[in-house]
Formats: sequence, structure tokens, C-alpha cells
Amino acid sequence: MILDMLKEENVQIVERVDNWKEAITVSLQSLLDQGYVTEEYGKSIIQITEEMGPYYVLTENVALIHGRPESGVLKKQLAVTVLRNPIKFSEDGYPVRLLVALAATDSESHLSVMQTLAELFMSEGAIDDLVNARDAKQVYEYLVEFDRKVQN
Repeated sequence: MILDMLKEENVQIVERVDNWKEAITVSLQSLLDQGYVTEEYGKSIIQITEEMGPYYVLTENVALIHGRPESGVLKKQLAVTVLRNPIKFSEDGYPVRLLVALAATDSESHLSVMQTLAELFMSEGAIDDLVNARDAKQVYEYLVEFDRKVQN
């Protein structure tokens, strides 16, 4: 469930970022500030991206920013960032406006939230609704409502 791993203060809307590295840093900042991850977590995601490419870009507008638990995850949590201006993580990649940062402490405890996120990403109109939200509170409330629908 999304609500098990997302606090309202971890949802933000950002006008723009200059590059994909900044997008990763911005998407993880609230998790770092609140002690869910260490600085090493973001650095490891950037390093893996430089080696393997942006493995976390799922589709147009959506990136699920995540790395290995042992690379600096302290507690499980999500953070959601909406970019008003899209960013590309590779020259030929999709433009991305919705960054979901995942801090998972192991390979299994977050699977239920991943199922809900998969349903969200496949739900017609959901991504458009999120990236066009007027403020972070509206993004959070949309996710809460979607989570309730899925759980019922």
C-alpha cells in the first residue's frame, strides 16, 4: 500500500531541474533529510546509471528512482516529485515528469506498494492527473484516494 510508505511531506512539485543527476538528487532529498537514506544512496544510483543507463525510467513521464538496499537505505519510504518541465535521462529516452523515489530495506517488504504503483502507472489518465496537479497536497490526496480504491 502506498500509504504505508508515503508521507505527505515527501511529495513535492519542482519547476525544473537542469539534468538527470539533479533530478535524482532532488527526488531523494526529502528521504535524505529525514534519515531514510544516506548520501551514498543517491551517489550509487547515479553511478549505476552512468554504467547501465536509466534502468528506472518505466515509460513516458514516469521514473521509479531506486537502488540497492545495501547502498544506503536506512528505512523504507517513498518520495514523489512532479517536474513541471520534463527531463530526459538519456538522449533518446522518454521525457519524465513524475519521479517516484523508492527506499526499500530489502527485496520483499515493498512489493505490495510496487503492485499498487504498477496499477497507478497503468491506470488511464492517472499520470496526467498527477503531473498536472496544482500543488503537492493535490498529488498526495490523489495517491491516497487511488490507494484506497485499489485496497477495496
